[in-house]
Amino acid sequence: MNNKYVNRSKISEAKFREIVRLFSMDLTAIQIAELTDLNRNTVNRYLKGIRQRIAEYCSVTEPLVFSSRSDLNSAPPKFKLVGLREHERQVFADILKPEEVQKIRSGVDHTSLKWYLSGVSIQEFKMVIDPIQKRRIYLCSETRHQQQARKFRRMEGFWGFAQSRLEKFKGLHLSTYRLHLKECEFRYNNHKEQLYKLILKIIRNKPLF
Repeated sequence: MNNKYVNRSKISEAKFREIVRLFSMDLTAIQIAELTDLNRNTVNRYLKGIRQRIAEYCSVTEPLVFSSRSDLNSAPPKFKLVGLREHERQVFADILKPEEVQKIRSGVDHTSLKWYLSGVSIQEFKMVIDPIQKRRIYLCSETRHQQQARKFRRMEGFWGFAQSRLEKFKGLHLSTYRLHLKECEFRYNNHKEQLYKLILKIIRNKPLF
């Protein structure tokens, strides 16, 4: 079927645009399946493809220092600590690599839910979240944290937004957790009314499958 957004597509271009439109409205796979009259497995396949393109887009549009993390798109780590960085009023997030997790764990008091860890540098991340223990680790001194309060408030705001979205997806596997995390970053940094056209543009440049 002719579809410039999907290679060897079995659905029409109009139907795919409808999926993207509903996805940009932040509807669930179940809701999209009901509204499009498509099989839920089919919808999930397309949504995963869309999220993969979004993660790739984030990897190439983020500040240059983050570019070496693009390998996580295909090989996510087995740990789930999330690093955050604010740059020009946007917030960037990623899962920490195993060696980065080790650096954090070796310097943190595991009985504290809030910890300042100065002298540790992890690729420009300024804040680390442990979603399971609900722990926040600031990669700076307490004084520096207070001096850059606005930046940290933006990161806190992003994580509140991301956490509320991620909690909708119960039991996310690590292989898909990063895709959902990068989707949160994408939604947070782009105006919601622009998402539909931007997603179509991203996928038009690199069709699914």
